[in-house]
Amino acid sequence: MMGTSHAATGVLTGAGVGVLLQADPLSTVTCALIGGGAALLPDLDEPGSTAGRSLGRVTELLSRRLRDASRAVYGRTATAVELRRPQEGGHRYLTHTLPACAVFGALAGTVALVPLGAGLVVFALAALGLGTVLRSARRLGSPRKRERTAVGVAGILGACTLLVDGYGPPAWLVGLLVFAGALTHVLGDWLTRSGVPLAWPFVVRGRRWWMFRSPVPFTTGESPVETGIRTGSLIITPIMVVWGGTALPPV
Repeated sequence: MMGTSHAATGVLTGAGVGVLLQADPLSTVTCALIGGGAALLPDLDEPGSTAGRSLGRVTELLSRRLRDASRAVYGRTATAVELRRPQEGGHRYLTHTLPACAVFGALAGTVALVPLGAGLVVFALAALGLGTVLRSARRLGSPRKRERTAVGVAGILGACTLLVDGYGPPAWLVGLLVFAGALTHVLGDWLTRSGVPLAWPFVVRGRRWWMFRSPVPFTTGESPVETGIRTGSLIITPIMVVWGGTALPPV
């Protein structure tokens, strides 16, 4: 799926978690921001992806490190069957596994334990999400200007999180939201023809990096199914935020 589609589904997932936990509208929006940014983390294994270019040199350097790590893990864990016809092992490998989603969540939850850590997570993920969305908004000026806009808006959102929620969402909730957002990305790519290594590190049919895909996969960026998923996510999210606000007290 395209970066904007991942961001949209991640926003929906984050808002859904907020509603399930009976959060107030502002807290639910924070959950949606975290989920939207987290849903882009797996694609940071590719410097050329929209997420990898979203914040310029920062995300490009991070993407290169993650791609190198993915290639190294692939080379060390691929089975003999796979090594007969070895793959590049970069994009859609290590960061698209269930353990990677858990690691993303654990790292974010750990950062949120320190003072102002939750606000930092909201800032980082909101910047990533906004940067990815603004990459396609060419009318807003040069790439550098769009990067600055994303960082500035994300900074405001991170500060608002601290002002509204004190120290921000609890660490366990931050970790859960990041895990759920990253998992949403992986499941979104499962719907496409390329598939994802859902079983890793276990061996399936002699392969540790067996690519699972939907029984009726679609091609990324070329299917009305993806457009429908993206549009539906963006329509349902605000409805969930408003509906959730009529429920019970905030978390």
